[in-house]
Amino acid sequence: MTVRMMLFSTVDAAREQEFEAAFGKARERVATMPGHIRDELLRLDDAAGSYVLISEWEKREQFTAWLESPAHDSMTAEMRPFFLRPSEMRFYSLRVPSPRG
Repeated sequence: MTVRMMLFSTVDAAREQEFEAAFGKARERVATMPGHIRDELLRLDDAAGSYVLISEWEKREQFTAWLESPAHDSMTAEMRPFFLRPSEMRFYSLRVPSPRG
């Protein structure tokens, strides 16, 4: 089963549009990595600047290899200036897939 990394983050609320654009660019680059399936960005409706980045991978080891590689820093560099504090990373394993696939 696949693994999903969820990154709980806070960014400068006045710069949300810039952050979302930076995420879009980073997402295109990350999509080229082996084992990567998809990324999503969620914003908490009632808390400006609060986001959850979701990255789905075939295996946790593939995500970890990318995270520890020099490619990670270059692929995500545009996003880092927006974070106001360290983000919290959590991993979830898919147990019951969506019936839509």
